[in-house]
Amino acid sequence: MPAKADILDQLRRSVAAIERGEADPRDSTAADLSAPSSAEDEQRGAGTSPCCCVAAAGERHGAAGWPTKRAVPAGSSRGPSFRRAADGSCEDESAPPAEGKTADAAFQKILRWAAVRERSTAYVRERLLRDEFAPTAVEEAVERARRVRAIDDRRYADALVRTRLAAGKGLRDARSEIEALGIDPESLDAWQEHAARGREAEVERALALLRRRPPRAKQVREAAFRKLAAQGFDTDVAASAARLWYEETLAAAE
Repeated sequence: MPAKADILDQLRRSVAAIERGEADPRDSTAADLSAPSSAEDEQRGAGTSPCCCVAAAGERHGAAGWPTKRAVPAGSSRGPSFRRAADGSCEDESAPPAEGKTADAAFQKILRWAAVRERSTAYVRERLLRDEFAPTAVEEAVERARRVRAIDDRRYADALVRTRLAAGKGLRDARSEIEALGIDPESLDAWQEHAARGREAEVERALALLRRRPPRAKQVREAAFRKLAAQGFDTDVAASAARLWYEETLAAAE
């Protein structure tokens, strides 16, 4: 298994190649990675009312809430330039970034995370904001990472499905997370491959989990159902597997 340092080095070489306009060494075909998805365009376009940012800049408002005059601090040639950040807050574009909290530093963090495992855009945004990077630096870093394919939500979603299946878990929670990324789970290769095996195969997977780790409770059938539901199996699959496992348990006790 490659070391994290080797993976990170390979990832950085790929980034450099893509940003030079060359094909990604990880792929045999070059892809157009510059265009953001329509869902992300809508997200960035949402909530662009200037009112709170205008108020922060000390402007007066007309009847429609739009600025009529900007207040300029004494001794300044111009007032601060405010914009609405991705999280809905207002920030001063003219203010210098906090020391070490630049967009490039945020991008390097994303590369380090991506060298360990696949990450979603939602995850890296949340982590960078929690690490006190400015929203503008976060968005710049995320867009750059998407452009060079360091992060890719479809790739992350496909890996998530395969990881859950390999761990013997159900996909109910994975479906919710994938849909929150704006992706139809049933459009993923891993999801389609799993669905093609049919419901009986899913019941057998749930049954195998109960055989490996049987519940310990007085009402064992109900406990088996709760265990499977907690592991992400759909309720009908959990009910069927719990019944079969309970019948097996009774037969073995006779």
